[in-house]
Amino acid sequence: MDPTAPTPRQLPTGRLLVGLLFIGGGLLFTAANLGFVRVHDVWRYWPLVLVAVGLLRLVSRNFFAGLVLIGIGGLLLAREFNLLWFRLSMLFPLIFVLIGLNIVAQHWRRQSGTAPGGGAPGGTLSEWAIFGGGKRRIQSQEFRGGQANAMFGGFEIDLRDAQIAGDSAAIDVFCFCGGGEIRVPESWNVSMKAIAIFGGQDDKTRPPAPGTAHKELLVTGFILFGGLGIKN
Repeated sequence: MDPTAPTPRQLPTGRLLVGLLFIGGGLLFTAANLGFVRVHDVWRYWPLVLVAVGLLRLVSRNFFAGLVLIGIGGLLLAREFNLLWFRLSMLFPLIFVLIGLNIVAQHWRRQSGTAPGGGAPGGTLSEWAIFGGGKRRIQSQEFRGGQANAMFGGFEIDLRDAQIAGDSAAIDVFCFCGGGEIRVPESWNVSMKAIAIFGGQDDKTRPPAPGTAHKELLVTGFILFGGLGIKN
């Protein structure tokens, strides 16, 4: 991986943002308990969670997921405060717009050579599962990490036949109302740093035996109303 490029380990914004969300939520509910704000009004601000997570996705250079979450959060917030009126079912056709935009964005990145990791064939991960899912097996001997995203869907990624280029790689995950499973070789040591909000993460990998050569895989990102599992 490019040592000069920002990595998830260099972006502490995630934990900072979660901390601020807890502080803000605690203050709002305390104000409601003291009678300064009605409890009903507090719950009307819940779409701000989507906006906040979207901003973090932008900071992490996952622009598509970030813009989608900010857009959804903004529309729902406007609906909560009666600035816009619509039934949620009316937004269903936007699913096709999102899928199309994702396809166009992926094509543009490949054509311009700005895909993660320099666009090395088979060496980077760019997985999307939107209202569906599938299985992907990666056998690259120069795996450089990448991104795995699930929105109302799920992914299964098999890395057991892959080899990390260098000593370490990082996968940034984003699961919103969805989830995924990642399988890794037994010679990889996994560090899970993802943040789960109304979701969960489960690391069932066995660490390499002490003293044996191994590679490091860092898993970061957000899990919102979803789940992620990692196995050998």
